[in-house]
Amino acid sequence: MKLDLIAVIAVAILASGDAAAQVQQTATVEARTATDGVAVTWHLARPVTEVTFHEADIIRDRWTIATPGLAIEKGIVRSKRPFDTFQILIAPDAAEVDRVYMGLTKVGTGVILYGPGVALKDVETTLTLRPGAGEVVLPGERAIEGYAYLGPETAVTHKAGGAVVAGASVPASLSQLMSDGFFKAQAFYGARLGRALPYEPTLVVTTDSPGPTVFRGDVTNTGVIATRFFGTSWAEPAPDVMDQLSTFVWHETFHLWNGHGILLKDGETAPWLHEGAAEYGALVAASTSGATNEDQAKSSVARRLNGCRSALGDRDYDPQKLRSGSAVYDCGVVVQWIADLEMRKATHGRHDIFNLWNAMLARGRSGAGYGVADFRAALTQNSAVKILLDGRGADRWASLEARLSRLGVSLANAPGRGDYRRAALLHLTAQSCTGATGFYTVPEGVKLDTGVRCGVLSGDPVVARIEDHDPMADAEAMFRAVQARCARAAPIRYRFQDGRTVEAVCSLPLPDPKAWTITTAPRMATRSN
Repeated sequence: MKLDLIAVIAVAILASGDAAAQVQQTATVEARTATDGVAVTWHLARPVTEVTFHEADIIRDRWTIATPGLAIEKGIVRSKRPFDTFQILIAPDAAEVDRVYMGLTKVGTGVILYGPGVALKDVETTLTLRPGAGEVVLPGERAIEGYAYLGPETAVTHKAGGAVVAGASVPASLSQLMSDGFFKAQAFYGARLGRALPYEPTLVVTTDSPGPTVFRGDVTNTGVIATRFFGTSWAEPAPDVMDQLSTFVWHETFHLWNGHGILLKDGETAPWLHEGAAEYGALVAASTSGATNEDQAKSSVARRLNGCRSALGDRDYDPQKLRSGSAVYDCGVVVQWIADLEMRKATHGRHDIFNLWNAMLARGRSGAGYGVADFRAALTQNSAVKILLDGRGADRWASLEARLSRLGVSLANAPGRGDYRRAALLHLTAQSCTGATGFYTVPEGVKLDTGVRCGVLSGDPVVARIEDHDPMADAEAMFRAVQARCARAAPIRYRFQDGRTVEAVCSLPLPDPKAWTITTAPRMATRSN
């Protein structure tokens, strides 16, 4: 099939009434690279005065109407006069947003376009990417269903098992790390989870991310894994970043099996299931294959355990806590780790977490998909997962520690710099904000995720000082200073990178962080076939 031929997907109209009286609207869409983005043209079968985009979550604040007399607002294109053709110039997204696909991302002089972002509501939409001289399209079909790369063919490397696209500014060491993990992960998951993939996967690596997250990845139904890196330090990443990178692409590759080509019953309401499986599966697979080691893998699990403990606290389980932010991954990993430990013990090491997922995915591919109920039905009897999700919040962590001890796990409280930083920041933002809060680590320091819901802390500021301490370099000293002022209900003083200073409330005592380290535990490495 030619590379510029893209298959049609149905963004279906549900017919009602007299079918003969209704003629389904259709649209053909073409995209070409342009200065600072892509030029996308829609051709409608019948004139209209407005059309609405199918996916409302895509950020379109950098989409510019190029057709006179038309306007775009809140995902709707309108005109006072009927139109059947319009063009929009799409520039790359200005920022990463949690759990939202990027509409357009730079990859050197090429781009990744998110096909569903250009589909129209209640309109059968066909998308064709038109490569210019020296350009290529990957994948060669079904671009309307997910990500597609459009850019220089020289950036693409084909190997058995897939293709790798690396942006021009990507350091060779980073490209090699990601490429090696991509192909090794496919081999491992193919052997343990079965089923040849229905497409040739494509890995895209770019250092042109707008941030604020240091690195991020996602996967779409086209088999494209987009990995995006922000900042200029990727030739020599910091050690703590490098530890996370060692399993990053293994996580994203797992989603080719558990997130695409199969129905996720609870994909939006319980994302911790598929995200936790991908993260934990990556840790086990990478440690088995030698991409990381046991100490690094257990350290990652301990970090996730502490993150989950911080997110859930001693409150009874609230599903809303596990629908966004880092808790999705933190508690998701803890659930999978518990299931793995229990399955290995119950079968004397014959079965592990991959046996559980292999069987569940095989059943789900019949068309029914999988969800939380299917996963929980596959757990061992009286699984400790019940403690996490069903037990009383006040008893949760002591009970879980006792059950983990019976599974061969010893824990010790040993908070580190990151634990002090996290405890202080989450304690403070929780008192100033309505709704979920968090923060990112960016090259400049700590960037609060506060939006417009946090009073004087709103606007996603980058923090320079809290109580005259750098929250990155002096995390424990910052924590102690905040703790002392919170004990007196005194306001907390912030200085932001833009020079502003503010004071925010702290009327609740700040307890010392409880941060476990894993001192002993069964090996995470397992069999690879």
